[in-house]
Amino acid sequence: MGYRENPRRTVELPLCTVALIGVNSIVFALGLLVPRLGFWMEARGCYSVIYLLHGREFYRLITAAFLHADIEHLVNNMLLLYFCGEIVERTLGRVRFLILYALSAVFGNLLSSAYELSTGSFYDSIGASGAVFGLTGALLFLVIVRKGAAAHISMQRMVIAVFLSLYAGFYGANVNNAAHVGGLLSGFLLAFLLNIIPRRERRRAV
Repeated sequence: MGYRENPRRTVELPLCTVALIGVNSIVFALGLLVPRLGFWMEARGCYSVIYLLHGREFYRLITAAFLHADIEHLVNNMLLLYFCGEIVERTLGRVRFLILYALSAVFGNLLSSAYELSTGSFYDSIGASGAVFGLTGALLFLVIVRKGAAAHISMQRMVIAVFLSLYAGFYGANVNNAAHVGGLLSGFLLAFLLNIIPRRERRRAV
């Protein structure tokens, strides 16, 4: 499948994962410290298909993924981002990790758009859940392609983790489950596509 593991990468700091956690945390902190800025960022950055249909504000597909409603929302997403992102980034590499993260956020919001249009119910949504579920889907793919183990995670434990994550969303209040499902599916498929692209290894002089 084009997968090769470089032993040196297992000790590298997952810089992109840490950077994304930092950006999300800084944006949230700024919104708390400067309430007017927080209201402005949420008003200008939240996502709904209405903004695409009437304003062509496509940037919201990404900006919504860096906004969070409260500290619990932020912490839950950042914990999942770290635990899944660390493994995915080290396995796929930083560039492919960032591509997967961004596209999972976009596709998660696009599935949310389809759900809004099909139900006629329109709502603003924020959060990194679509992107984070994309990492979860990617990790599920990596566990499968490595025949049941990735970073000492068994197939059974991974499937249970995915099920519980989706279950918690469907039984929670004010949760954009369409974005969760969209992120999960897109992350799985993107991991497959990105994993078959041969990784470019650096040459070292001897």
